[in-house]
Amino acid sequence: MALTLKRYQREALAALARFFTLARGARDEAALDAAFRQTLLEQEYAAETVPPYLAQGFVSDEGATPYVCVRIPTGGGKTLLGAHALAAAARHYTGQDRPLALWLVPTNIIRQQTLVALRTPGHPYREALEAHFGVDGVCVLDIADSDQIRPQDIGARALVIVGTLQTLRVDDTSGRDVYAYKEAFEPHFERAPELPGFERVGERDLEAQPYLGRGDLGKVKRSFANLMYWHRPVVIIDEAHNARTPLSYDSFARLRPAALIEMTATPVRQGRHRSNVLYHVSAEELKAEEMIKLPIVLSAHPNWEEAVRDALLTRTRLAEEAARELAAGGDYLRPILLLQAEDKRGEITVERLREHLITQEHVAPERIAVATGTQRELDGVNLFDPACPVEVVITVEALKEGWDCSFAYVFCSLQNVGSSRDMEQLLGRVLRMPYAKRRRSELLNRAYAHLASTQSARVAGELADRLVAMGFEELEAVQAVFPTSLPLFGEAGAGGEPSEPSLPALELMLPAAAAADLFALDAGAATPALRIEMRPDGDLRVCLDAPPPPELRAALVGALPERKAREALTCELDRFELRHRAFTSPSQRGVAFRPLPLLCVRDAQGELELAERETLLDLAGFALAEQPPELPGFHPDEAPGAYLVDLDHGRLRIEQERAGYAVNLDLVPTTVSETDLLHWLDARLREPGTPQPQMLAWLVRVLRWLERHEGHTLTALVRHRNRLADALAERLRVLREHAQRQGLQRVLTGFETPACISAEYVFVFGRGLYPARPPYYIGRHRFAKHYYGVVGDLQEAAARQSDHEYHCAVALDGLAEVRHWVRNLPRFPEFSFWLPTASDRFYPDFVAELEDGRLLVVEYKGEGYKSSDDAVEKQRVGELWAGLSGNLFLLAVERDAQGRGVAEQLRTCIGAGECAIPEHARVVARVDIGFDGGVVPEGSEGTVVSVYDGGAAYAVEFGAMAGPMGVVFAAAAVLRRVS
Repeated sequence: MALTLKRYQREALAALARFFTLARGARDEAALDAAFRQTLLEQEYAAETVPPYLAQGFVSDEGATPYVCVRIPTGGGKTLLGAHALAAAARHYTGQDRPLALWLVPTNIIRQQTLVALRTPGHPYREALEAHFGVDGVCVLDIADSDQIRPQDIGARALVIVGTLQTLRVDDTSGRDVYAYKEAFEPHFERAPELPGFERVGERDLEAQPYLGRGDLGKVKRSFANLMYWHRPVVIIDEAHNARTPLSYDSFARLRPAALIEMTATPVRQGRHRSNVLYHVSAEELKAEEMIKLPIVLSAHPNWEEAVRDALLTRTRLAEEAARELAAGGDYLRPILLLQAEDKRGEITVERLREHLITQEHVAPERIAVATGTQRELDGVNLFDPACPVEVVITVEALKEGWDCSFAYVFCSLQNVGSSRDMEQLLGRVLRMPYAKRRRSELLNRAYAHLASTQSARVAGELADRLVAMGFEELEAVQAVFPTSLPLFGEAGAGGEPSEPSLPALELMLPAAAAADLFALDAGAATPALRIEMRPDGDLRVCLDAPPPPELRAALVGALPERKAREALTCELDRFELRHRAFTSPSQRGVAFRPLPLLCVRDAQGELELAERETLLDLAGFALAEQPPELPGFHPDEAPGAYLVDLDHGRLRIEQERAGYAVNLDLVPTTVSETDLLHWLDARLREPGTPQPQMLAWLVRVLRWLERHEGHTLTALVRHRNRLADALAERLRVLREHAQRQGLQRVLTGFETPACISAEYVFVFGRGLYPARPPYYIGRHRFAKHYYGVVGDLQEAAARQSDHEYHCAVALDGLAEVRHWVRNLPRFPEFSFWLPTASDRFYPDFVAELEDGRLLVVEYKGEGYKSSDDAVEKQRVGELWAGLSGNLFLLAVERDAQGRGVAEQLRTCIGAGECAIPEHARVVARVDIGFDGGVVPEGSEGTVVSVYDGGAAYAVEFGAMAGPMGVVFAAAAVLRRVS
């Protein structure tokens, strides 16, 4: 069974599919730019942030070749996504059932590992290919064995040829095997068309290949490259930042690719060779999807011995946690420590470090493995085997490329962080989450780094630099590294959870000349977070426990005379502020966000169901087999949007056939039966929730209608089945949306299907589970109450742009009644609050928890959209949810009908609902509440049994402490609603 894709992987494939659909038939760079731009806009990118598409010269008389990039940080599963991306290109662009692919990787070691993975039955990569093309429908070849390809293989099976980019990238092709004339390819070229781009035999080829004679000059080369040029492969490029050069583009052009798809953590982001990043997976998404361990808890030590000692203690502590999880029914896990020694020129070599581990730290020799260029003690070792004793791995340079063991948790480097060339690769080893699943213990959801350095802030910055080099955004990298003070592990609480690591102060060394200004500022501002100390050498030691206010920050930066030093300090202060913001966010501090009830319905039998798409379809009585068969959107003779397989030299094949042949090929009998076509369409259109008998019954009726009422032959339907499948998919979307709208209306009216809420269906903003994507918010306003340390999907408004959701966020953040709030992320139902609509789901822009315990949900609409059908529908659904749950919903606009701005609309909404604590709600005492029988202590929880004077006062049952009846009368001001 194929590995289930994570949401971000499905979203990335959906973006590729959408782009390829829009790019079909593109004739020039402008057409591809329109497809690229539209795909990004549909991902909720702001229009001003979408860069122009760069074709890199892949435009000719035949049309424009799509060339796009999917950006995934280390640990995100690029190779698995690449296997599915090939199917997406074939399905939505080339139109081939069995495509030809050229899979290019950066090194020969990775080539071998990729080949093994794609060939091995049961491997997730192989299973991904088989899921799309069938068990017997895939053939994976090394590029060195490409001469094994037979003419009948092309089109009969999906051919995946794996090679390195270096194999193709040359100025002079005469010396490379892939461009050489080979007799093995003769059968392919017996019926080859005369293509102007074919490479032909030249003088230098005669020198390189003595078996060629002068009579062969000018002859089309029977070469691998020419075979690719003819059949136009889909090219997948692993770690494609190495491929963004003019020489690489020339090499690709010799292959005439159908499409190029880059998979990389570090795309080229600026300049004329910038990658066309179609989808960007953030580190926050990988963390939320349980793919990587974050944060990296960093401990700096004054010497290497202490670093090694505490790294071993960390591994031991994690092993204890892993044993507890295993005893409680969890997965087997043996945390591994990676130690990076110095090379032979250094002091702490592999030999010395190993001896130290055995003699001083008393680590058993069998628990240590050395992995270097000369010592390969990991070869053939299965680190996941419970019988394997290895707990410590010593290396110097990067471990073998492709080496992956998610059991690696602790990293300890004895090299200089800033100069180690292999830091990124080794650091990436400790980021991968075991089994791609969060552990019960928070200790096992983090990675750990121990470094020999006395300057924790400096090494934290250098470690963040390494993460940026691995594909993290600057903000992600800074917040992913938590430098901590010792001890690393505090006492575990009642649930076995560790105490949180503490964020150390930022230490700065400044010239003594700055002393007077800084002491004056410190005295004037009375800043307790600032400590200033004169050192014996005359320098000034400044310690900051929190980010400095603007005036102090300016003085600190201004104290340095050199521009580069000022820039470096500015960067260091920026990173300290970002890290502090993440560290002090409510989510990181463990503050709970009150659960949000989701909208539900009860069916005719009284069963509770979540109000989502399938439920709404059921409420409308939707049965696909009974839907009308008419298919007005099927037009096989229209060129726009044609699949590549239906084009020849940029023109639609059907047009050329009609012009060049007296016979209409649609009238020629086909060997494909109607049953074959039905099952092919069923496989293309199948969706979860639609029974196959229903789909097949409807498809039979559609084919009958097309043949009898539209005059299409079975041959025509088979020949144009890609377009037929597209038309059917669009028709299904329209039919389902119409039925969903009917179901939603039944919920909104409430007569036959009343909506409700239930404790069984709630959404909770999880700690650290906020899969925001870049660009993150980095505006001038510093949000104080955002629940997470990063604000996603929000841009600062332009200077005179008053109609913008940014102003709504600022107003929300400034309300005293707001406890904390979240910028709700669209398209993430597992991590965001949503409500149903007729077409899909609705993700309100902001969700806030108020100090009184109520929840406030806000959707902002610009002036041009506030009266649209979409806005009206969302307002009706939101107000229904608010009325049922006793919470608040606001459709905010720049100015409402009463002329009120956003801030006043928010205040009015909150004030109008102040009596909204309903009966049976849980509340907590804000202060001690006195009554005749004694006192209800602050923090006591109770249940509202009666509401008085519209919410001015309540009768609350607090239990035995409140006397025999257990009920106390309390004013609204002394109560706060809780979940």
